[in-house]
Amino acid sequence: MESPSVPVASAPVRRPRVWTVLVAFVVLFGLLVIGSTLVTHIATSIEAAKAGVDLSDSVAQAALAEKVESLPWPTVALVMMVGTVALSLALLGGRLSPQPLRERLRLRAGVPLPAWAWLTAAVGCFAVGQCLESLAVLTGAWNWTGSLKGFQAASQGPLGTFALLLFFGSPVAGTAEELFFRGYVQTRLVDRWGPKAGVVGAATLFGLLHLDPIHGPITLVVALFLGWLAVHTGSVRLPIFVHILNNGASFLLGRYAPPSSEYPTSVHTALLCVSALLVVGAVVLLRRIPEAPKPAAPVVLAGA
Repeated sequence: MESPSVPVASAPVRRPRVWTVLVAFVVLFGLLVIGSTLVTHIATSIEAAKAGVDLSDSVAQAALAEKVESLPWPTVALVMMVGTVALSLALLGGRLSPQPLRERLRLRAGVPLPAWAWLTAAVGCFAVGQCLESLAVLTGAWNWTGSLKGFQAASQGPLGTFALLLFFGSPVAGTAEELFFRGYVQTRLVDRWGPKAGVVGAATLFGLLHLDPIHGPITLVVALFLGWLAVHTGSVRLPIFVHILNNGASFLLGRYAPPSSEYPTSVHTALLCVSALLVVGAVVLLRRIPEAPKPAAPVVLAGA
């Protein structure tokens, strides 16, 4: 006579933890704040010494602050620091993970992409940024930004400074920020909270990092587009490519085209409408690409 089978209790499945990526973001954010404060202090001291200004004078301080905001090298220094730190944190976190580095950071190829998808994604990303930039100018919110004016000043600086900005702000920042935010952070948030919440969470952190009332929201929306690309294709390769091209085009336009704030209202209205149509068209076309398989069920993760 067969003995009755005894059900075997399965081990509880724990959801992937997110505190490791949040700690990494806090480190990056903290270093950015410290670095920004230090660079601003150094730049202010240098300019005060050149002009023989007493820093105890509040009126002189306000004038110096406005001058420092237009200097190109502080912006370049911060771009170099953020790119280096973000890349280091992403690679360190990936190495500490029990998953292989390429899998943890979504560096694998993902779904096959036709040639047109790369160009379409790049155009769509640039259109998102242009749409929001024109909206900011039309509403007058552009005057509230500090970092975007800093990038504009850096783009128009000496050729050597601009070359550093173009290198560290395009291939370095594009690669580093995507590996950190879409590869390291978003991958874990998606595993824990699902695609929609994971993309929104990573994009929110990306926007907060920019510490600017206008640049922050713009980068948040751009990050939603990049995050969707990463989830849809199952890889950060396309977002890295798009981010690099977007930054490079923005810096080149900042150097060789008139400042955005100088365009007439009619031009920005036209740019807003055309950019919105390009965004919609890009999303519609990219949705034709087969979506990457959904990630497997959450498992216990002992590493970062």
